[in-house]
Amino acid sequence: MKGKMNGGIIQRFLSNIAEFRRLPGWLQDFKEDIIELDSGPIVRNSKGIYRGIPYAAPPVGPLRWQPPQPVTPWTSPRSCAKFGPVCPQINCQGEMDEDCLYLNIWTPHPGHGPKLPVMVWIHGGAFVTGSGSDEIYDGAALARQGVVVVTFNYRLGVLGFLAHPLLSEESPHQVSGNYGLLDQVAALQWVQRNIAKFGGDPQKVTIFGQSAGAESVSLLLVNPLAQGLFQAAIAQSPVMVGYLRPLRQKKLGVVPGETVGTRLVQELGLDPGIGVLFTLRHMPWKEIEAAVAKLQGELGTEVLKGVCTPTVDGHILPDHPVILYRQGRRHQVPLLTGVTANESAMFLPSRFSPQATPEEYQQYLQAAFGRGAAKIRELLPVNGAAQVWQRLDQLISAKWFGAWANFLACTAQDPQQTWFYRFTRKIPKWATEVLAEDEAQRQVPYEKLGACHSADLFYVFGFTKLLLGFFWQDWALTEQIMTYWTNFAKTGNPNGGDLPEWPAYGAAAPHPYLEIGREIRARSGLDEELYHFITRTWLESAY
Repeated sequence: MKGKMNGGIIQRFLSNIAEFRRLPGWLQDFKEDIIELDSGPIVRNSKGIYRGIPYAAPPVGPLRWQPPQPVTPWTSPRSCAKFGPVCPQINCQGEMDEDCLYLNIWTPHPGHGPKLPVMVWIHGGAFVTGSGSDEIYDGAALARQGVVVVTFNYRLGVLGFLAHPLLSEESPHQVSGNYGLLDQVAALQWVQRNIAKFGGDPQKVTIFGQSAGAESVSLLLVNPLAQGLFQAAIAQSPVMVGYLRPLRQKKLGVVPGETVGTRLVQELGLDPGIGVLFTLRHMPWKEIEAAVAKLQGELGTEVLKGVCTPTVDGHILPDHPVILYRQGRRHQVPLLTGVTANESAMFLPSRFSPQATPEEYQQYLQAAFGRGAAKIRELLPVNGAAQVWQRLDQLISAKWFGAWANFLACTAQDPQQTWFYRFTRKIPKWATEVLAEDEAQRQVPYEKLGACHSADLFYVFGFTKLLLGFFWQDWALTEQIMTYWTNFAKTGNPNGGDLPEWPAYGAAAPHPYLEIGREIRARSGLDEELYHFITRTWLESAY
């Protein structure tokens, strides 16, 4: 009897093992401390933090200025405990390498249970600086709100956005210049294939980004290759018009991308013959970047003097985004967008003296708006020298950021699934010093910065450290903002719980928006006449 019972136990045990082997793949992962990705195994992390997962092959040597290629599979488990190198860039103190196509994940549970919404962050930095591993983008606080957070690197500057006739010639689509944007698509495709292993729902992905990251969100919304890769979008301080280039023909004074590439070859003193691509692909990036820097004065765009920037190539971007948005040729998903109150304050010293006079203000209006200068003077009048800086801040903030954010909201197919905000909270002085990237930005007096560009980042990621000067009021605000953002990722609507009501953008003007500052309250009609006037100049006097 005893032997039969033991035999039955053994039989059931063996049967259970066989049944376990037939369990779904996501549950089988729990038999070991290993997660099987489509490219190879990684070690499961008990804290739910994974750093430096490759999502594409190293874009080096012959793969420099090529679309991202699949990762070479590996068999030994990777620890994924350390961030990967960031894309080479000027004035970076961390580890840099062209082998930079890595992503990072923060997840609140190891993968079992109901799948969680996914928030994929696209970093800013004018397409020349930044990375997914910047300290301020730590996803732990957001993940605690019940989402899976992904950040990643993409190619920047000349490595990510160089266009050249020979590069276009070797492309099956006869285009070049948007390699960094292709990296973003590759990262989103990786999320679709693998994020379920980390507890994420590939059918509930929200892309979100700030500045150049928000411009990237804007471009993904009209990129045919991104169809189905995300279900909602957040664009914080997006910039667009004035930063793009046509690929081949000069338009509205903007030098095309292929001409930039041709001039770069000349600046480097290279023979423009057939072997030039081989030479360029084996040249140290610093040597190429130094030549790009010399071309800023001659070729730099209006926005931050960008040289190698995203290109309207007819493939990744079928037409200028202004045209695509006006025609409704965009991925129609719920949208949350907005600006800070003083977007341009940090950038003004690169264009204007702090002692700029009313006469200089008028000269700028005439140069930038021509016959429309009188209308701008009417909307933003200057009464004395003391008001010039304030008006310039209002105007450039609207021209570079606010008008595009408003345009995104205005062209949404469903204004009831669109939300707009204005961030007015002035961050502590120590925090502004974290944001200042160069000496000119540090020269702006703190009292003139206001709620400057990137100020909202601290609150979106819960990076409100006491050592930076944040205190309990900031900690309460960051909880509210993170809840709005993660509510949106979960339901397509930022509202919920005991948060102040955030009204949808709506179909009729004046459009409501949420002011986020010392208090949170709904308001309406933010600079709409100014925004609409600026919008009318697009593709007529600005590219």
